[in-house]
Parts: sequence; structure tokens; C-alpha cells
Amino acid sequence: MTKAPLVDRLTGIIRSAVDTLGVRLWGVELASAGSRMVVRVYIDALADGTVLAEGELAAEERPAGVTIAACAKVSRHLGALLDAEDAVPGAYVLEVSSPGLERRFFAPEQLEAYLGRTIDVRLNQPQDGRRHLRGLLAEAGTGDFVVDEDGVRTRVAWPQVKSAHLVHVFPGAAA
Repeated sequence: MTKAPLVDRLTGIIRSAVDTLGVRLWGVELASAGSRMVVRVYIDALADGTVLAEGELAAEERPAGVTIAACAKVSRHLGALLDAEDAVPGAYVLEVSSPGLERRFFAPEQLEAYLGRTIDVRLNQPQDGRRHLRGLLAEAGTGDFVVDEDGVRTRVAWPQVKSAHLVHVFPGAAA
């Protein structure tokens, strides 16, 4: 099985599982580590700010974002599920984490919440002679988005994206 169909299959299995654990699936990626496959699962807080609770904390007392405890709980649950489903061929390593400050985007629907923020985009094929764009996310749609690089706006169709991620700019630092 090639990576794309396997990622699609794993995404379906994992999405259903994490939804029941109080977090949402941000994305799944596959890599290799020697003879083993690495299954990386990125989880995020729910849209309303709810996260996987640690113990019986009230909603206002819960830490913002995804905690280490949430990642550990999801990892244990997914490890058992993926083994039971025999979803990954051969030996694999499961990694569960938050998407982080410089989160990778796995779908165009994830972009809208980051309008006005700096993103870094790598393209499969050159567009206007370029494969790399870095600028402000000016527009986001269901199938494309616009990157503004100092006033030069480039519309990118999502299928042309090799990778895209948020560029975190620390307060007081130059972009």
C-alpha cells in the first residue's frame, strides 16, 4: 500500500477515535525510521477551546491547547486501536503531539483561522517560476488560498501544495 491511501485509511480510523477523547485530529503523516514506519498524529484542542481534561478539572481551569497528558492518553488509545485493526503494515512507531506553533497545514479548511499570519508554502510545480512562497495569508477558500508577499499576491490551488506551515513570529521580533 502506498503512503497516500494508507494515510487516508489511517486518518479515517484515527479521526473517529480522537473525537471520542475530547480533542480533534489536525493531521496524520508517515515517515520512515530505518526499517520501521513512523506514524505521526497531530491533535489539537477543540474549536470551542475544550481540551482533553486532566482529572476532573473544570473547563475554565483546563490548560489551553493540548497537554502532554492528552497526547499520552491519545497515544495509548490509538496504539491499541491500530494494533487491533492491523492498520499499519509491519513494525511502526506511533508519535502523538500537538501541531505546535509552526503547525503544518494538512487541508485548505485549516487555513482560514490563520488569515493575516505568515505562512511558508512549498509547491509541487513552479508557479510563476517559483516553488517557494512566504508571506501573509491574505485569503483562504475551500480549494485555494492567496499569499501576499510584500504586496505581490499569489493565488495557490491546494492540489499544488507540497507543504505549507505557519511561521510563528515572536512578539517584538521581526518577521
